[in-house]
Amino acid sequence: MRRLVLALAATAILTATSISLVAAAPLPASYLNANFGPPNASGIAFYRSSGTIKLESPTASVSAKASGFEVDFSASAQNDPNETSAGFSSYDVGTVNAGPGSMNGLSVAPRTLLLSGSAHFAMNLWFDSDHDGEYFVWDHNQFAGLGGDVYAIGPSDTGSVTIDQTTPLFLIPNCTIGVNVTTLAVINAGGCTSIPPNTNVARWVGIDIPGGTDGSGSARL
Repeated sequence: MRRLVLALAATAILTATSISLVAAAPLPASYLNANFGPPNASGIAFYRSSGTIKLESPTASVSAKASGFEVDFSASAQNDPNETSAGFSSYDVGTVNAGPGSMNGLSVAPRTLLLSGSAHFAMNLWFDSDHDGEYFVWDHNQFAGLGGDVYAIGPSDTGSVTIDQTTPLFLIPNCTIGVNVTTLAVINAGGCTSIPPNTNVARWVGIDIPGGTDGSGSARL
């Protein structure tokens, strides 16, 4: 999820089974995720599943599944007008704006990674700013709104990805009014009014393809 996105197409298949896995970091995956299709009523389109995801259309496809301690995901788009991505999210990987124990960074290294065209491997952060124990608002596992939370678009690369204290993060809706770009150092110093003290963090990792472009990718973590 570079942006939060997904809408259920008529040809899509979304099934739920239990998962038990750890990422290469290693951190457990809480949900599999995908961006797919036109925006829903929230203005974006994003799915989560505790098991397998498979979504297909004539111009895009995504899949994600877990097996033991591995997670596999892939995404492909052929000039589809919407963002397409596949990946997973790990909840409560750290706490920010929490004094000396604040999370200072995260890294992820895929076991295998294949990318072509506009596809890229990326990591975002989600912040439970309303402290309700949930990240965002969901309607039957479809994204329905931020719900007082914040997410940060992080770095992308063709291999390992790291967020440290100085990595630029683009926050949505913002860090402070009129300011979207910040860092973990600023957040941990209390510099973002949208992220209060002792806020838990989730991590999203995936392959993303911008809307209107051609690309494909697959990864195993």
